[in-house]
Amino acid sequence: MDKLFKKLSLFLTIIITFSSLFTVFSVLSPNSESRFDFFEANDIVNNIKNLEMNMTSVIYVQDSQGAWVEYQRLHGNENRIWVSIDKMPKQLINAFIAIEDQRFYSHTGVDWKRTGAAFINWLPNVNILAGNQGGSTLTQQLIKNITSDNEQDAKRKFREIIRALTIEKIMDKKSILEAYLNTISLGNGICGVQVASNYYFNKDVSELSLVECACLAGITKNPSAYNPISFKSNNDERRRLVLDEMNKQGYINDSEYIDAYNAEITIDNTQKKHFEIDINNYFVDALIDDIIADLTVKYDCSTDTASSMLYNGGYKIYATMDREIQSTMENVYSNVPRYFSQRLNGANVQSSMTITDYQGHIVGIVGGAGEKKVNRGLNRATSAPRQPGSTMKPMGVYAPAIDNGTIYYSSIIEDKPLEKYYKDGKPGPKEWYGYYAGNMTVPKAIERSANTIPCHILKDLGVEYSFDFLTKKLGLKHLVENDKNISSLALGGCSYGVTTMESAAAYAVFGNGGIYYEPTTYYKVERPNGEIVLSADSNGQRAIKQDTAYIMNKLLQGVVYGSQGTGSGIRHYSSMKAYAKTGTSSESNDLWMVAGTPYYVGSVWYGFDSNGTIYNQGAAARIWNTVMTDVHKGLEYKEFEGVDELTEVDYCYYSGKLLGPKCYRSAKGYFVSDHQPEVCDGKHVWFNSESSKTTSKTSSATSSNTSNSSAVTSKPTESAVESGVVSETSKPNTSVGQTSDSTYETPPIIPQAPTSNPQTQSTAQTQ
Repeated sequence: MDKLFKKLSLFLTIIITFSSLFTVFSVLSPNSESRFDFFEANDIVNNIKNLEMNMTSVIYVQDSQGAWVEYQRLHGNENRIWVSIDKMPKQLINAFIAIEDQRFYSHTGVDWKRTGAAFINWLPNVNILAGNQGGSTLTQQLIKNITSDNEQDAKRKFREIIRALTIEKIMDKKSILEAYLNTISLGNGICGVQVASNYYFNKDVSELSLVECACLAGITKNPSAYNPISFKSNNDERRRLVLDEMNKQGYINDSEYIDAYNAEITIDNTQKKHFEIDINNYFVDALIDDIIADLTVKYDCSTDTASSMLYNGGYKIYATMDREIQSTMENVYSNVPRYFSQRLNGANVQSSMTITDYQGHIVGIVGGAGEKKVNRGLNRATSAPRQPGSTMKPMGVYAPAIDNGTIYYSSIIEDKPLEKYYKDGKPGPKEWYGYYAGNMTVPKAIERSANTIPCHILKDLGVEYSFDFLTKKLGLKHLVENDKNISSLALGGCSYGVTTMESAAAYAVFGNGGIYYEPTTYYKVERPNGEIVLSADSNGQRAIKQDTAYIMNKLLQGVVYGSQGTGSGIRHYSSMKAYAKTGTSSESNDLWMVAGTPYYVGSVWYGFDSNGTIYNQGAAARIWNTVMTDVHKGLEYKEFEGVDELTEVDYCYYSGKLLGPKCYRSAKGYFVSDHQPEVCDGKHVWFNSESSKTTSKTSSATSSNTSNSSAVTSKPTESAVESGVVSETSKPNTSVGQTSDSTYETPPIIPQAPTSNPQTQSTAQTQ
């Protein structure tokens, strides 16, 4: 007894010391920072109030009705989603109180009775109090959850007691309970009852039954040993103990107790499969990259810090992805035997695709063909620029030239080589259809994807003007100083190139009235408290005039529906119209189809990661057509919006001027009412080369001499232009998206044969 008396005296001395210290801290002014800083109680409370702790970020997407639904979760080592205590079942709260802290509502942060009993049992050779006498209250456990202060020594216990007493002076019991139930460890890396409810029972915490509440409360003693999946029998035993305590303490009656005691627990971790995704799709990869990049800018921090913020910040991420469109794209891109069977050096051909709406919202991304095996690996849609071939022509030449008045819709330019085009001083570029066709209207040049004509226009437009337009107005980020040449800006023979994400966003200006929106994967990113951290640009910037956008839309529809259109392979995707441009780079290493519908813009690249010739020249168009046909099923018919300032006028097919009484043939053109060509006088430029040179100057808006074949000041690399031996009598490739008609239409009186290529070297085939 003497020994016991001494130990009890020691315990009472410690209690008196703690009480004295607490009294000292209690009488300090609430504004005294020393009281809080020493024990960091203020930091703990601030963390709780501001939710500044490791929490799971959630990605939301819109369903078919426009409602936001959870799609995927992102988290670090701790998987936690905060939920209000008002959404928790009362029996869940009671279960935790009954087993962990039955005097929670009466103590002031420390249960002195349990603390004393725990201390006595801790003393050497003394164990006079039976049962579990752990001294920590829920308030003290909350402190350990937040601070990870788990050192097994008297100093830690002292800090914990003072912190608990202080926190209970600042926070009410309801707030403490809410914080505790959202931070408690519940096995398998789960923190908090919301994620545990999802993980173990495939339901929201508000839907938990009594037996499920007891199951979760039983895990807390030892999350590893009482895990209901790995150690079901242990959890069953502990769960029944929780029910015993709930019955003894009056939280449940005898009938409820018996039913729950004998009930079998059913584990259903379906939601884990839905939300805890091991391998992200390409869209989620792009979304993660976008948010991390934007956080580094907003907070001027490193990518590691931004990544930690994303995975641990509890953000609500409202993504632009359309689940059905993404699924359609993934189904096509997973079918390797059907769409990606060509092989080179043991590797299948690859591809990427991006679909956006007309406000820059990316609704679907696929960055590669075949099974995706890693997270945040190579995403060809966002980070693997490739030479765009002729898809560069509308972006780098036709749109800016129409916009600043260098050419009209109906301008006539001669299809003839530029002098000293190649490095060796020889003229070029070569035409993919095997000959130079002479004078040609802009609509026909775009429809046939002529190579020389955009080069002639670019000489008058200026490479600096084109480069600035592409980089500053259309957001092409991979162009470099070395691309300031005709080959890169007119024919797409770039040093690096563009991505499908960039080209989809750029081509959207032709369908939305000329506004460029930077492509984005999210609408906004919020903190758990609703504060908006990031938001996407909803205004955009004007890239081209509205009338220019409509003119380009009409011109690019000719690529799809024209008699010699290179994009005819997609014309039956829907009853709605589409505008498009095909592209092919050197040696057919890269195939492109970029096309817009009244709803979406889709860009497809097709090729090998290491350059190799693609034999199916219609492969990119086939991918686009397959995906977009499915995407547009069931959509209400829609047309592109017109422009009031534009007038549809007949023009002379052979001079490009407004139709006159002596003209042989007319065509429909689109012009701004106060900016049109003059009326044709019947002296058609087609009939002799001299009149062609003269009339070309006056038929364009800024007196452009498109027949002048003077030396090109820039020096593009020959490899930037497609090559392939084509004889004078050969016909164009007749693959999907091309036409076998190699004869250009000529006047009914004086027919003109195609001009043969004087060079014996190979000819360009950009389309």
